[in-house]
Amino acid sequence: MTGPIWTRTAAAKPERLTLETVVTRAVELADAEGLDAVSVRRLAAELSARPMSLYSFFGRKDDLIDLMVDHVLGEMLVADMPAGDWRAALKGVLHRQIEVGRRHQWVMGVFGARAPIGPNAARHAEQSFEAIAGLGLSPERATRLLRAVDTYLWGYVTRAGQERAARRRDQLSEQEWRASTDAYLAELTAGGDLPHLAVAGRPALLPGDGGFDEGLDWLLDGFERSEGL
Repeated sequence: MTGPIWTRTAAAKPERLTLETVVTRAVELADAEGLDAVSVRRLAAELSARPMSLYSFFGRKDDLIDLMVDHVLGEMLVADMPAGDWRAALKGVLHRQIEVGRRHQWVMGVFGARAPIGPNAARHAEQSFEAIAGLGLSPERATRLLRAVDTYLWGYVTRAGQERAARRRDQLSEQEWRASTDAYLAELTAGGDLPHLAVAGRPALLPGDGGFDEGLDWLLDGFERSEGL
């Protein structure tokens, strides 16, 4: 630094950290490298901040993960739900969850380990109840329907994400993964002792992303019959 202070270019002031900035960066880091990459020290480095400064926003890493999950649940809220058609409204809520879940693969495993109860989780639950409000169900029956639907959704999403997670872990392209697994399945069933698997093929072990709406319709058809709708 040379010359009088009055003639020097002022150094840029560091951007003030906010809770939104911290959580958004943590989510971006988890999206890029997985949840294990998120630590207070790593996050502080990404934000050019001192690790201790982050503890003004949360008390422990578990708190940070809860904040990250609620951030993602905020993305899952539907802007405009169809009116007058409870199935279309409910499918809109579920499709939005799948769309956002694909962007944040790490969140699927987190849902299995903790109960999301933050403000966006509450708003998401409210939207789900709003979608089926026209059915006139009792609170107990509405809750059971949504639990059944959520169980189906997260089972589907977990299974659908298995192939992508394995491909990412093994650092294979989609074409490389498909070629290697197709060769393995062909060899596995060549002996003739797995005839049903040989006919069913790849979807039997690697279900992929197809068939969500068909399975959901089976579930909802059964619910309608049980309720006499």
